[in-house]
Amino acid sequence: MARTIQKIEESITGKLRTSFSLSTSAASEWRSWVHCVAYAIHMFELALDTFKAETEVLAARSVAGTLSWYNERCHEFQLGYDLTFDTDTGRLGYDVTDESARIIKVASVIPSEDGTVVFRVATQDEEGNIVPLSDTQLRNFTDYIEAIKFAGIRTSVISTYADTLRYELTVYYSPSSTLDFVRRSVSEALDGFRALRRFGGTVYRHKMIEAVTETPGVVTAELRALSSKSHWEDSYRDIGAYADLYAGYFNYAGDCEIDFVPLNDTRE
Repeated sequence: MARTIQKIEESITGKLRTSFSLSTSAASEWRSWVHCVAYAIHMFELALDTFKAETEVLAARSVAGTLSWYNERCHEFQLGYDLTFDTDTGRLGYDVTDESARIIKVASVIPSEDGTVVFRVATQDEEGNIVPLSDTQLRNFTDYIEAIKFAGIRTSVISTYADTLRYELTVYYSPSSTLDFVRRSVSEALDGFRALRRFGGTVYRHKMIEAVTETPGVVTAELRALSSKSHWEDSYRDIGAYADLYAGYFNYAGDCEIDFVPLNDTRE
């Protein structure tokens, strides 16, 4: 996993101090160079993490019958098209690819306790909002799953309104970054975390923290509370390490809390 900019800066500074007598001034030129190099290394390590993750996903998708394979097939569903058998690949598919007909924008595939493979899916309306499938869309998608699934596999398809995620978060940021910049960056990071369309319908506590701490200007973060509820529930359920979402996707509650604390405040 990519190290934070601060961790890289500490590593570089420690090695420099063993060989050179450095100025202790916070405005010294060498600190600016260390920050620039640390930022470049951080971005490179992020790229390596992304490459590794994409490689692992591609490897998982290539094995037929896995949950990742089923998830990929969900996104390949084309409304209004008939399936045909491909003699080269030995699987059902479409003669042509029509992106406009691929209506599945969110898909999670999770096995239940009784062995049933549960598909949770949603589409997108004209305004870009994630919404449940219509009755016609749901019926056609269910027939599609019945056609492509392996023999003997029990399946269930769910398409409903988004779950709600509520959090209490403290963000510790570097005073060298403005509060407005950090606030905006964290908001974008949380939106990006919510917008992940292929996370499997599971919210992982540590991944949410990672999304925030990898934001420029953020040193660390504390997720004080995290809970969720389905559209049909009245009360929230606390989330420990992770939680499976009933709908397979979520929106944030309107009463989420974020506190921003300069790093210097933690050292007083």
